Amino acid sequence: MVKIAPITESLPAFLAAHSFSQIAVVVDEHTKAHCYPLIQSLLPAHTLIEITSGESEKTLDSASLIWEKLTEAAFDRHGLVINLGGGVIGDMGGFCAATYKRGLYFIQIPTTLLSQVDASVGGKLGIDFHGLKNHIGVFRVPDAVLIDAVFLKTLPWRELRSGYAEVIKHCLIADASKWEEIRQKNWQEQDWTDLITHSVAIKENVTTQDPTEKGLRKILNFGHTLGHAIETYFLDDSDQRLLHGEALQSE
Repeated sequence: MVKIAPITESLPAFLAAHSFSQIAVVVDEHTKAHCYPLIQSLLPAHTLIEITSGESEKTLDSASLIWEKLTEAAFDRHGLVINLGGGVIGDMGGFCAATYKRGLYFIQIPTTLLSQVDASVGGKLGIDFHGLKNHIGVFRVPDAVLIDAVFLKTLPWRELRSGYAEVIKHCLIADASKWEEIRQKNWQEQDWTDLITHSVAIKENVTTQDPTEKGLRKILNFGHTLGHAIETYFLDDSDQRLLHGEALQSE
């Protein structure tokens, strides 16, 4: 279920419709400071799990930290994990939830444009391993994806532009008329809620038909062949590190 609505409405409605034994919220230092305050009062008692931000931290060590915190809090299989952040949080938090005790409930609350239009939808979860991007992972659709453009106000311009690269990708592979529409104005002037809704609809349509990437879903990798290689190459270079969308644009 993907819900595009104010988080003050969608999150309480989701929690009211379910009963969970415990709740954990996975954040990094940025989403803890800027995004967690927007949902904290909407939640019952919960465990906060903080990891370090960045693609370079999407590792087995970070996953072990999340599993350790869930174990320390004695989470059972009726617990809920809320992943509050961008693609790294969603990928890794979802992967940890899907594998802890063979699977907890989890939802994605994506806070970057990239994760709202792409990463949070479709059920791809995983971590990087020995320098290989998304090398260890699973397919599992989250119990809900709650999207609110309000979180985009917390982003620096580079993160917003990075996400816009995936918006362009969806238009180029599936909607030429939308591409002609958005190219008429600067990326900073776009209607983000409209573009998020448009991109989510395209990705949901493709992933519903091919959930485990056996055929059609491969079209969503447009721009990623060299893009992922370029992104991986710069992972260990803190001075020249590229964001995901910047790597795609360089291809």
